[in-house]
Amino acid sequence: MDDAELNAIRAARLAELQKNAAGGGSSSTGSNSASGATGGAGANADAILARVLDTAARERLSRVRMVRPDRAQSVEQYILKLYSMGQINRKLVEKDIVEILDGISRDSSQQQTTKITYNRKHIAVDDDEDDDDDFFD
Repeated sequence: MDDAELNAIRAARLAELQKNAAGGGSSSTGSNSASGATGGAGANADAILARVLDTAARERLSRVRMVRPDRAQSVEQYILKLYSMGQINRKLVEKDIVEILDGISRDSSQQQTTKITYNRKHIAVDDDEDDDDDFFD
């Protein structure tokens, strides 16, 4: 394929994505351009992740997204940040994703310290001897 064909395919795909994004918010007039812009950024991020991640790594990330969408999003942001800085020089495999997840979970667990406080009720001791005698009659 030459560059002209690739550019035509990219333009068609971008138009399709913008049409889909605009179709979801067509009831409001001001949000069409904003949703198209975020849809384009999401497509760009997806393209970068597809280029950087191995098949097994993408599957692992999608499984994480089912359970913890916030954690998967933070992993994606971390990978995109590394890519933008030029730190990624090979495809990331599943082991790399697991290491990133471990690092993120360690960071979040250090930030969230759980403190358990017990509030115990003090029961007044009944000193009446009368009630004890009822059992021995």
